[in-house]
Amino acid sequence: MRRPTQADIARLAGVSQATVSLVLNERNDVRISSTTRERVLAAIREWGYVANASARSLAGGQNKILGVYTFEPVFPTTSVDFYFPFLLGMEQAAADLGYDLLMFTSVGGERQVFRDGATRLSLADGALLLGRDPNVEEIERLRDTGYPFVYVGHREVSGTPISYVAADYARATRQLTERLFELGHRRIAYARIGDGGAQPSQDREKGFRRAMPAGETRRLTGPVWTLESPDDVPGLLAEIRHGGITAVVAEQILLAEELLTCAQRHGMSVPDDLSIVVLGDSTGAPRTGTPWTGLVVPREQMGRQATHLLVRLLETPEQEACREYVECPLMPGATVAPPRREQ
Repeated sequence: MRRPTQADIARLAGVSQATVSLVLNERNDVRISSTTRERVLAAIREWGYVANASARSLAGGQNKILGVYTFEPVFPTTSVDFYFPFLLGMEQAAADLGYDLLMFTSVGGERQVFRDGATRLSLADGALLLGRDPNVEEIERLRDTGYPFVYVGHREVSGTPISYVAADYARATRQLTERLFELGHRRIAYARIGDGGAQPSQDREKGFRRAMPAGETRRLTGPVWTLESPDDVPGLLAEIRHGGITAVVAEQILLAEELLTCAQRHGMSVPDDLSIVVLGDSTGAPRTGTPWTGLVVPREQMGRQATHLLVRLLETPEQEACREYVECPLMPGATVAPPRREQ
């Protein structure tokens, strides 16, 4: 889709291109009637216009600036583990490619890409977007403007797809589950805390459900449990014991830690009585030093690869959306073992 220009906005609003420029730049030294200003802003909102800063400053060239926009605050200490590796990978790749990074934040409550029909992301040639809980409508709106961006993480939208770089959770989860089969486990369950509708959660569950023991023609994975909070872990353990489950694939480290503690209170050993695999989500997890068997989220590599992809899109703007996956390293850990007995 062609990105609308100031000339398009001027034609739609019935004004000169110079007037559109004055409204966009909020010039106070030139008087523009409120009616004319609102007509221009209405046209901007209707067309989803994104001002092209590089075109203004370099007459069609690039600023060699890549924007970084997060849908949640980056700086609180609770976000350090999540965001820092992404940003490190982005910074390294941008430096290698000869670009600067510009971080965008939002003010006034809820974070917004668009304000008054425009977006300040246009100060950069393109942008890297990331966040656990993004505003999908704003992502779709940004896509429809033709502004180049890459989402860091698996992100599906309605209509035309967007470019993204995601961790290959499905493949790694399948490998870990099949490792449990190789050790002799036949009753394996999947568990998570919170909404299972998030795309990374769905990808992990998909890998679990696709796992198959060697030589089998049917899948043998067991139930999938979704807990509302860590307070539900004792009930989960009761279900595990009642159902003869010998191994659990836990989506979050927080869940695995709670399950380990609860199992120990009931005289159970991990991994002798219960094997636990963790799928790399460290959100809210305490630092206990448990050597978990599981996967590592390749955040730094995702940041680097997304930056390289964005630059390719800038250099070849007519290509279609690209979807790339980054392999998740597996950690052998010490929390899985052959089942002690058939339960």
